[in-house]
Amino acid sequence: MLQRLTRQPGYRRVQEAVKPTARRPIWWTLDQPAPRRLDYRDACRTCRFVRESLAQRRICQRRFLGAIERAQATKRPEAFLCPIQRPAVVFPMVQDQQVTGHVAVCHADQPLPAAGVQLAAAALEASLRELERERELANLYESIQPRCVALSTIHTIHRLISSTLDVEELMPRLARLCVQVLRARRCAIWLVTPDRRLVPAAVADLRARRPTETPLRMGQGIPGRVAATAKASLKHRQLVVPLIDQDCIGVIAISEKQDDRPFTAFDQEILVTMAEQAVVAIGNARLYAQQEKVALGTIKSLAAILDAMDGNAPHGKSHTRLLAEVALALADALGLGVEDRRSVHYAALLHDAGRVAVPDEILLKPTKLTGRERRIIQRHPVKGVELMRPLEILEPAIPIILHHHERYDGRGYPKGLRGDEIPLGARILAVANAYEAMVCERPYRDPLAPEQAAREIQRNAGTQFDPRVVEAFQRLVDHGVLPRLTTRVLAPQ
Repeated sequence: MLQRLTRQPGYRRVQEAVKPTARRPIWWTLDQPAPRRLDYRDACRTCRFVRESLAQRRICQRRFLGAIERAQATKRPEAFLCPIQRPAVVFPMVQDQQVTGHVAVCHADQPLPAAGVQLAAAALEASLRELERERELANLYESIQPRCVALSTIHTIHRLISSTLDVEELMPRLARLCVQVLRARRCAIWLVTPDRRLVPAAVADLRARRPTETPLRMGQGIPGRVAATAKASLKHRQLVVPLIDQDCIGVIAISEKQDDRPFTAFDQEILVTMAEQAVVAIGNARLYAQQEKVALGTIKSLAAILDAMDGNAPHGKSHTRLLAEVALALADALGLGVEDRRSVHYAALLHDAGRVAVPDEILLKPTKLTGRERRIIQRHPVKGVELMRPLEILEPAIPIILHHHERYDGRGYPKGLRGDEIPLGARILAVANAYEAMVCERPYRDPLAPEQAAREIQRNAGTQFDPRVVEAFQRLVDHGVLPRLTTRVLAPQ
């Protein structure tokens, strides 16, 4: 406090009030209302009397402490003469009607006038009031800061929740966010399984390139005990909080602050806030995953029904599965996000739904189609979209289903789109559909070997197919992914 006091403008005014009466004054700042001794380090450089002997210093100290005692009792400035008859004044520091310390000056050349004493006392009082305001503001900041950080954290996690509904994406993001917000070196998140074990869901570690964590039993280690008791654990170098829904669904553990300071109750408050929001995010993601599972099951059932109605009924199920897996492999190779990948999957399962409106004699015709028959075939994407449009979950897949027979050179159907006008999912599905058609048996021809089909697709890059998609397709062929996938899916059951 005294250091902050000496930096106050009011303290400088105290010194200015004394200047007219002292050329080389000695200033004292005492942080106790009734000190038992004085520090003579500064005085000994100026005053010959206290420098000459310890006995003389004791005389000075007794007189000085007597003046301080009187100033404490009256709460007013106390003027006195030091042992060598030099004027001195003690100014008590009064806060909340209590003396908390003193400011004193000695070695004046002449007594300080009453007006000067009053001016110096008023300046000191103003400085103390300013210090009190600074202290109140600091306390207010310390009480508000955790709430501000908590609100900011809630907002950040809310954006995180909105950005993904995939638990596998959510957990690593949450771990990285904990490291960032709490300035920790490491964060690990475990989730509780139905058989009451803790399995690691994500690890973020600034010290390791590939951080890992091991499964735990309930009660094993600090994370296991926190999960078992649903009570947070605050240690010097580790902070663990539970993820509480109706029961404990997991724990978040952070360790080692980046500045090597211990974790505090403030850190715990922030992490608890993050854990509360994380529970909401995990619940939403799990609910969405359940809905997604139900939706995918419904779509697969619908695809199976459509396959059974198709002229390829004996092999329709395996054909559709091969098409879907090739399309997903291409989507992964091209780096599609979760939502776009899901749309490609749905479209692959239902890509030819409109073929139920095409007569079997056209679908199974072993000879060349007439112009009228070709026009009927070319309308099946539109028919498929008409059938699928009432299913709201399929809305993102509708453009893929509608345009998967477009050609990159613009000579496809039903709209004659070209290049990037064709949705990327439709360009992926076009390659997957062509590959599946060539390697699977048809009533009018024998299947091609995967290598032959791949060469045919490569030959049509830039005309029928998007060259970028074909390039990804060729990588899958070169790495043996497609041949293995084709053999596995088409193998006799």
